[in-house]
Amino acid sequence: MKTTLLHEVNEPDGAEKTFSKVIELINSAKSSIIIHMYVWRSDNIGNAIGDALCDAADRGIKIQIKKEWSAMMYEWIEMNQKSYLPSKPSILTKLWWKIIRPTFPNTFVKDDYISGAGSKLLEKKNVSIEWIKKVKTHQKYYLFDNKHLITGSINIEDRHRKYFDYMVHIESKEMSNRFKSRLKGDVEYVKDQDIEFIFNQPMNNENRFEIKPLIIELIDQAKNDIYIEAAYIGDHDIDEAIIKAANRKVEVSILISEQANIGNDNNYRRAEKIMNESSAKIYLSKKMIHSKMLVFDRKIVMSGSANLSIFSMNNAGELNLLIRNSKLVDDFLKIADWRKSVSMKVDKLKTLKSYNKIIAFLQELHQKLKL
Repeated sequence: MKTTLLHEVNEPDGAEKTFSKVIELINSAKSSIIIHMYVWRSDNIGNAIGDALCDAADRGIKIQIKKEWSAMMYEWIEMNQKSYLPSKPSILTKLWWKIIRPTFPNTFVKDDYISGAGSKLLEKKNVSIEWIKKVKTHQKYYLFDNKHLITGSINIEDRHRKYFDYMVHIESKEMSNRFKSRLKGDVEYVKDQDIEFIFNQPMNNENRFEIKPLIIELIDQAKNDIYIEAAYIGDHDIDEAIIKAANRKVEVSILISEQANIGNDNNYRRAEKIMNESSAKIYLSKKMIHSKMLVFDRKIVMSGSANLSIFSMNNAGELNLLIRNSKLVDDFLKIADWRKSVSMKVDKLKTLKSYNKIIAFLQELHQKLKL
């Protein structure tokens, strides 16, 4: 098994290695490509990956796409407001998006890309798409020829080039088969493996939520230190476990964004509570933290698509890696240590009090309502 963390210390482009590897594997695919994606925006990289897939389809490669339909909300509200894959939301859905738009920062970017440009891809006879609508899935993975698996926190959109994320490439037929067995729920997870796949899986009439209980267990078992990078926090049970760990003298460090793309007010509200009730240290990154990663005693890493939010922990389909492989853990630590070193440590609680209480309430309510 070969494993590669597709990131490096002080990388100028947070997604270049991921996107380059994805396109390389699309171009070299021999039989099959499976993609499960949350956001797929019609921008430069969205169209580049789409064009590469069109070429692969023309070579006879079987392509299966699983796409979370509700993520169109972010494609339509944020950035260039264009989806790559074509679908038409209802009038009521668009009305709801209009109502909640004020809770989002204004990130509008004007460009010449076409919304629904992926219609040409879906016209290929060996390309299929499953729109996931009845449940929420936030997973992000690519599987090429049942041998190369890439997974983590990066959507298909240009702005990840300016984010802090983590994506892992696993090259192994055995691990790809293990991944598919875990995805289906055919086998239980094993905690002491070098790498294991941990799922929240609400699809196919399952109600398998493994990630939150395991995170709380690992927090409770930590002896020395816990490091957390999270795009969005706020699950109350996770917060309480963090507070208890810090209060039993475990050194807890949490890195969030100084200004998250969404949910910033709720992030600050929950971070304020954690800092106020424990010795946990909060750090703020100038660069958007989109990663979802925890390190326990510098020996175990949990990283993937799952935020520490109510939505991810309780409602959404998610995929995390539980990593004990010492080389891969060390690779994560080198980057995490650097990211923490270039971020601002919050010394005074008032730094976190600048949030809007009403907006924070609405942001949490949105997650609780599973919208």
